Amino acid sequence: MASLSQMLVQRSNRTVLDTAIQVLVCSVVLTIGPLIPNCAAQGPPTIEAELSRYGIPLTESGLRAALRDPRPQVRSLAAGELSERKDVQSLVAIEQALKAEKQLLVRFNMASALVTLKSDLGKNTLLQICEDSSVPEGLRLQAASRLLDVDDDRCVPQVAAMLRTTRDPSSKASALLALSRAGTLPESQIGSIHPELVSNLRDPNPAIRQYAGECIAAIDDQAAAPELKTAIAIESDPTTKDRMENSLKALECKRE
Repeated sequence: MASLSQMLVQRSNRTVLDTAIQVLVCSVVLTIGPLIPNCAAQGPPTIEAELSRYGIPLTESGLRAALRDPRPQVRSLAAGELSERKDVQSLVAIEQALKAEKQLLVRFNMASALVTLKSDLGKNTLLQICEDSSVPEGLRLQAASRLLDVDDDRCVPQVAAMLRTTRDPSSKASALLALSRAGTLPESQIGSIHPELVSNLRDPNPAIRQYAGECIAAIDDQAAAPELKTAIAIESDPTTKDRMENSLKALECKRE
């Protein structure tokens, strides 16, 4: 099985289709029941294929009706397929379904679909999920990431808080990656994040150390430059050391 470092280092900006398929199919599998027994091994199926497997007509009316299906997987997938089709005529139907929905993960999936259709309700629902400390960290961070996909940084303070408190390596990595995408932050916010970034330069996991360096450069935390130089000097992993050196160069370019 691949290590966290191997899994996390191979990342890229997802397209809307990649996001929809991964979140609405594989992520749902892990939380509300198996849609595909070996999803991770075979790669995610298409949303259309899954809906067909559940006997859902792939027509506009069939998908809208599926938003009220008793099976939570189907409700999530139907919202995702309408979103993937950019079916703005179905926006109201998805919003109504979201307002009536009780299951947390389905709410997340419907809100994510609505964000693609430029719905304020979708964005505000994701913000609520991100701000709710009773929600699992992983889902809160997914909500923050989805908001950042549309340049909405309202959840950045919550992401910073999770980075400060989490002990889970995957959550740390997700938080650092999200913060790296947040763009320009106020000086006060950079200052509040600084201790966590410096601390994570010394994390036992090389991927976390790498992402901490990248985040320092991305948010232009100039005060962290000395610690980043020290981290580079003692780094034992060649790939991480190379990435840290690139981050330091980027940070120094911003200073100039």
